[in-house]
Amino acid sequence: MLDKFLLGFLFVVFILLLAYIWFNIALYFKRKKYAHIASPHLKPGPVWCLGHGFSLRSRINPETCFTDVMKEISEELQSDNFVLFVLNINFLVILDPDTPAKILTNHRTFLKMGGKKETMSYIDGNRVFGERGMVVEVGSDVWYHKRRVMDAAFHKNSLKDLLGQMEDISKKLSLYLSEQKQETIDIYPIFIKVALETVCRCGFNLNDDIIFSNDTLLIDAFKDIFIATQLKFQCCLQFMLPWQFRKEKAALKKSVNIVRSSLKQRLNDKIVSQKEDKDDVKDMLHYIISANFYQEKLDVEDVLDDFFVFVIAGTETTAIVMALVLFYMLKNPEVAAKVKAEVDEVYEDEESLTLEKTNNLVYLEQCIKETLRIHPPAQATLRVNWNEDVTVDDLFIPKESYIMMSQEITQRNAEIWPDPMNFDPDRFGPDAPRLKPFTYLPFMAGPRSCVGRHFAMLEMKVMISRLFRDFDFLDPDPKLLHIPMKTVVTAKPKDGVKIGFRNRDATR
Repeated sequence: MLDKFLLGFLFVVFILLLAYIWFNIALYFKRKKYAHIASPHLKPGPVWCLGHGFSLRSRINPETCFTDVMKEISEELQSDNFVLFVLNINFLVILDPDTPAKILTNHRTFLKMGGKKETMSYIDGNRVFGERGMVVEVGSDVWYHKRRVMDAAFHKNSLKDLLGQMEDISKKLSLYLSEQKQETIDIYPIFIKVALETVCRCGFNLNDDIIFSNDTLLIDAFKDIFIATQLKFQCCLQFMLPWQFRKEKAALKKSVNIVRSSLKQRLNDKIVSQKEDKDDVKDMLHYIISANFYQEKLDVEDVLDDFFVFVIAGTETTAIVMALVLFYMLKNPEVAAKVKAEVDEVYEDEESLTLEKTNNLVYLEQCIKETLRIHPPAQATLRVNWNEDVTVDDLFIPKESYIMMSQEITQRNAEIWPDPMNFDPDRFGPDAPRLKPFTYLPFMAGPRSCVGRHFAMLEMKVMISRLFRDFDFLDPDPKLLHIPMKTVVTAKPKDGVKIGFRNRDATR
């Protein structure tokens, strides 16, 4: 009996050893294709197959910025382009400013990861962005149709119907701040609430009072989703273990069900209203349903995936930028004075803005664009050439390379942007030199650019102009010249954004 057990054990060990040897041989030939590209040295040994995973894990953490680590590796290798190996995945990091243009415009060759390969498609078995959401979908005919539908929903003409909703929320924001007893606050979490209420009301006419409420079912649900998303990115291997983060996973499952159920009910009600010709609310759902999407290709869950992306992405990224715009205003009083003068001129004696008036907030838009240049919320983007080897500008890219490009590094390149960390809105002024294509990518570029960019810009102009109309801002920490950032899913303020303020009525 013992001999049989020993033989069985030795057989299993032999099979595992063969599998390990085969895996390493396969990795060797796969990685050999990248011999022409710089790469950090890998020491031979039993963990060679793991690649650079452990060294990257030690360098990338929530207290660091991902792009800073990539720049450090680039400087160590003295190369703008390099490859990182993690098990059987090969990450080709491209930091030179010219190659990304060819990759981002060739959307039929360089695709998204797609399906369940995407980190955010499913989290612990819970459908979040789904397999065919527009952001994660690899690039099929379904994606092309969804993009056309969403382009119509986010067109500038469609935004006219949403401006009134944004104006109401901006007035709530002003009222909320005027009722605060302290004169110094962290504005970032407040902007999170503002952005969440904006996407909920403009997206699907969900009228929860998020700004004034500390605890609502929806706010708590999104908090749980954000926490789980961050853990999935920061501790991806640990998160896969069933006994790890049980509390967060349980909260995620409950919260995803709450949000998706709420959105699904809204969507179904909207479809019924339009069929009965009773739909008078021109929110995003109205335009998407009116676009008459493929019933045989897209079901309700597919549409929900895109709205989930709209809510998650449209909340945090917009809040980050609005908070950072105010930070740079505090550090540049002359810029703030010009914005205030422009806002006063555009508002005149009116209580609200029209779409035409928002177009006259030219200098404020320059400030927003400059903030997006220094701090794009998404620091990098990823593409994969799933189907074939490709050569781009003499750079041979083997099939199934995970190509990583950083818009933040490009937008801070001193050869393109002189004195790149200096906040200078005149870079986007009417007399500024014409930008070189694909050197300014806060909303990305090409066919996969951010579909909600016009919505986000309008929202930021409405909210920030309202604050400048109603308040004066004070710098609570003049010694703080640069805002510390951390990378989770997006690059966000590490310690929030503290601002001082007082009602302008008291100083007029």
